[in-house]
Amino acid sequence: METRRLTSELGLPGGVVRIEMDVPMGKVPMERLLPALQATADALVSHAAAQSVAEGKPISCAAGCGACCRQLVPIAPAEARQLAVLVEGLPEPRRTVVKERFAEALRRAEEAGLLPGLEARGASGAGTARETALAYFRLGIACPFLESESCSIYEDRPIACREYLVTSPPANCAAPTRESIDTVHLPTRVWAAVAWEEEGGEDFAKAIWLPLVLSLVWAARTPHGQAPKPGPELLRSVYARFSRDRTREGKRG
Repeated sequence: METRRLTSELGLPGGVVRIEMDVPMGKVPMERLLPALQATADALVSHAAAQSVAEGKPISCAAGCGACCRQLVPIAPAEARQLAVLVEGLPEPRRTVVKERFAEALRRAEEAGLLPGLEARGASGAGTARETALAYFRLGIACPFLESESCSIYEDRPIACREYLVTSPPANCAAPTRESIDTVHLPTRVWAAVAWEEEGGEDFAKAIWLPLVLSLVWAARTPHGQAPKPGPELLRSVYARFSRDRTREGKRG
């Protein structure tokens, strides 16, 4: 399928972010657009990180620090399906090992009584969902892709992982609280815009989460998403979603 290198310029506080990405021209599912959306997230994060450093708040995250890799990672439905494809494409015995890690994570979550909360897919960061996320973190369950405290699928990692950077001391990540963790502020959350677009909801703040640990089970149950759309049209729709979120944040601020 034909792809074209497209350029987008986003006016943000502190300057304009220029994003170059390869976009498929034909009708595609959201999964095929993920590389372009990952590039978008990477550009926004780089811009925000540079601003943070300029303000005297250097980034604490470094290779070998996997504290955040024990959190519940919210992903969009398309990311779940793509991760399932990625796992199936792993060579043996690694494929079996990763699948066993997913199964063990769900087993421990079920033993702790958290599985209903995970499957409920409530609005990310709100009420019960936040409580479930904190309880899950306390279990210390490592991401199935974490190896030697580093991400084994770094180039293909979820958008939410790309968007999470902290400036507080690394030691604080072992027991995070609202008071002890300072994250880099982003103008929007690309992962939430993707989920919002796929769900077709109207409230960005209520974008539905899908925990990464459920991705293999969920993808098996829901192998297909929304009807394919032309790549540029789908990209514009997602961009419109997070542009509306930026407007909402501006009004609140």
